[in-house]
Amino acid sequence: MGFFEFGRDERFPTQYDAKRTAVTVDLVDAGLATACIILGISFFISLLTRKLKTNVIVFTRVYATILIGTLLLINNFGQEWEVGEIKSVMAYKAGSKHEINGTVSLKIALRGINVTLKADVDPTGPLKNETIDYNERFEWIWDQGRFGFGPYAGLLQREFREAQYRGAPLPIIWVVDYFVIDGEGQRFGRFYRTAGWYTHQLMWTAFPCWILSTILFRSVIRYGAYFLGLCGGLQLLGNLIYLVVRNPFPVVIPFEEETLTTHFGFNYWCTFVLGLICVILACVIVYMDMYHDEIIYSFFGVNPLNSYDEVVYLTKEERKDLRRHQTIKHNRSMTKSGDIPLVEMEAAPPVEAEDDDDDVEYIPVYLKRKTVVLAPTINRGNKPNRHRMPLPPPSTSNAS
Repeated sequence: MGFFEFGRDERFPTQYDAKRTAVTVDLVDAGLATACIILGISFFISLLTRKLKTNVIVFTRVYATILIGTLLLINNFGQEWEVGEIKSVMAYKAGSKHEINGTVSLKIALRGINVTLKADVDPTGPLKNETIDYNERFEWIWDQGRFGFGPYAGLLQREFREAQYRGAPLPIIWVVDYFVIDGEGQRFGRFYRTAGWYTHQLMWTAFPCWILSTILFRSVIRYGAYFLGLCGGLQLLGNLIYLVVRNPFPVVIPFEEETLTTHFGFNYWCTFVLGLICVILACVIVYMDMYHDEIIYSFFGVNPLNSYDEVVYLTKEERKDLRRHQTIKHNRSMTKSGDIPLVEMEAAPPVEAEDDDDDVEYIPVYLKRKTVVLAPTINRGNKPNRHRMPLPPPSTSNAS
């Protein structure tokens, strides 16, 4: 007897029956959470240094970014935008008088509904050896479809009919039936599908805004803050759209002892809180960039000169006038840059203008992007011809 013939007297591969197990976790949520954990561990290993302060700053920035992106996807694909649960006595099978004590839970997502049935006590009688732990998902992405249950009907209607043929438990069929009916003032499925569609679009638009903010935080921090605020605003708008467009009448599904109703779940409130956090963070970052740019650029590890994109030329008298309008304290944490955020280019020697009627000595400086100067006017046209050549890098030590 060969090695591969052990246990196979019939000369064909050993076969086992399918082992049916109850659903314990959503695979999409578990996959996204696993990806987040893998990224977190990878960055922890690759970015770890001996400096505690550097580790705290880098890990705070990296993990906050990963967490925002992961929660965006989890909320988009999550099953708990609305939830409801009851315990009651209910019929179990069609054509059978036997009842069970069970728990029915309903979860409404952007792309469908999820219905769970679980027995609270072990069934007796004819159902003694039966495990009652069901979880059925019915999706509606995205067309409403024709009336009925034919091949051109909506996806929800077709999956409902398949569940009937498959012999799904009566409590699950009873709950889904409320979303399948589309007429005579009962259009729960239509309204929730429409609300899910618009909210889904806004959530997907917020995701690339988060990606752009992550990229821009490595170059121009203020632009990254703008996109982070836009990401949060789109999430809050998604909450509002879902609240307004969903069915105007609450879902009320009666059972023998209880009535199943729904309320906003984890994904709805998580989207709302995450949107608020993104907007608040964006406002804080913009404020810090305007008034304490050295601190915020140090936190993000970005060269401060990324925000300086224009070279102007000042005379000594103009520079003295500008300095009179600035208040600089010795404590760097209390420094106020005033209205003229300039960086002098000490490496560039003063140059006398050529081919001009007056012999004026000009000093080149960098002017911060989109600056409104409230002090004496800066003449942006005073650019000597000799300075058409590339300028040396400016010194960041004497930022005024």
